[in-house]
Amino acid sequence: MNIVAWKQLTDANKNCIYKLQVEGTMSSREKKKVLAELEEWTEVGYGWNDKKEICLFSRSFQDKESFIQWAKQFPFELKEMNRNGKEKKIN
Repeated sequence: MNIVAWKQLTDANKNCIYKLQVEGTMSSREKKKVLAELEEWTEVGYGWNDKKEICLFSRSFQDKESFIQWAKQFPFELKEMNRNGKEKKIN
């Protein structure tokens, strides 16, 4: 399972909107655990790619530091993708 997040934009209220993508082959148990941790996120997309399930989520944070703080307590390995497409492990 591969979980990647990226900052999509900053809205008019200066909130940072992040997207999070969960990709991979997941058992029902793994999927339930991930969805339970992403309870505060809104599911905005779902699909399949070469036998891999893809779920896309969105959430607004007050600032980047709020996102980092949330990401550090996230119990699964999470990478943040910068605008150049490079991934950096957060937790």
